[in-house]
This record gives sequence, C-alpha cells and structure tokens, in this order.
Amino acid sequence: MARVARPRRRNTSDEVAAHIRERIFDGTLERGQRVPQDAIAAELGVSRLPVREALITLETEGLVDTEAHRGTFIVPIRQEDIEDHYRIYGMVQGLATARAATRITEPVLRKLDELHEQMLHSTDADELHDLNWEFHTLINKTGGSRRLLSVLRQLSRNLPRSVYEAPSGGGPEANAGHARILEALRSGDAAAADAASREHVRGEGDYVVRTLRTKGVLADDAF
Repeated sequence: MARVARPRRRNTSDEVAAHIRERIFDGTLERGQRVPQDAIAAELGVSRLPVREALITLETEGLVDTEAHRGTFIVPIRQEDIEDHYRIYGMVQGLATARAATRITEPVLRKLDELHEQMLHSTDADELHDLNWEFHTLINKTGGSRRLLSVLRQLSRNLPRSVYEAPSGGGPEANAGHARILEALRSGDAAAADAASREHVRGEGDYVVRTLRTKGVLADDAF
C-alpha cells in the first residue's frame, strides 16, 4: 500500500475529508460500508476529532450518513448525483461566463488564448489540469461576484481531484468547448457564453459518469 502523507495541521479536518472523498470515489470505501474512523485516524496520524469533523462535512455533502449508536456509513452514489452536481456547477459557471462576456478586456482575452493554445499542445495530465483550472478561474474572476465565486469554490471541493481532473483541459471535446467559450467571450455574446460554458461542464460530467461506472462506483450499476 502506498504511503500516505500526513495532512497539514492547519485545516486538518478538511484534509481528512479530502482523503475520505478520494477513498469513496476510488471505490476503496464501498457503499453501505461503515467508515473505519480509528483506521483512518491512524493512517493519517491524526486524532479522532478531525475525522469526526470531516464526517460532519461529508454528511452535509450527501456522501455519508450517521446512524445513532451504529456509526457512519457510506451513502450509495448514483448517476443522478453526479449529473446534478455538474448541472448545478454548469449553471453557476455559466452565469459567471455570461457576465465575463460583458466585462472581458483584451489582455484577459490574450491570456485565455495563450492558455488554450498551451492546452492544445500539452499531453501532460497535471499540466492540463492546471492550465484548465487557470483558464476557468480567470473567466470566473472576470465575471463572478463574491457569491458566485464562493459557490464555485464549494462545489469544486465536493469531488476529489482524481475524479474531475481526467477530462479537464485534454481531448478534442474539451478543446472544442474552450474554443466555443472563447468565441462567445470575444464577441461579447453573454447568452452564447452561458450556453457554451454549460455545455462544456455537462460534457465533463458525462465523462465522469462513464469513468465512475467503469470503476464500479455508481450504485445504479449494482445488481
């Protein structure tokens, strides 16, 4: 088993929550399984307190369920859960992108073009993830209010990086989506920017559903 780095003491419960999310979405912690709090605390080198705090966070996200006097259990993940997550994310990001179309400046457009060009020619998964993140973050900061940015940050934490990084930035569909977003931003067409952003995010969601189905994580596929 690979050695797991200890979480930083700052925001330890957030780090523990991220660790448990990874284990849920990679199938290590299976639906219906009781969360092994002592084992997780020992593995990460933390006390039981940050584990309990992490589980409170994960319960608000619908990933676990606590039963009195029995413990905390992994909730089945269904296709509609993933689809709804991406629909909601797409709605919020679409709103930010639409507003960005009315505020975009030439320097920001040049930077977005540069990031898009880099993504077209990169084959490195980590680099693609980072470039894609910078691309959308720049758009979101251009058009997003504090409230929109807060919601996007929260939503981005609800799925582990290993789940959403694969489709991000790479592949013909993602690149075509970025091109459509850029075209709408350059023309100042808010409605087209909104639609292009939502379509792009929906495509990522479809990819994630296929990936989780292949891994056997989705409860819909259980017999």
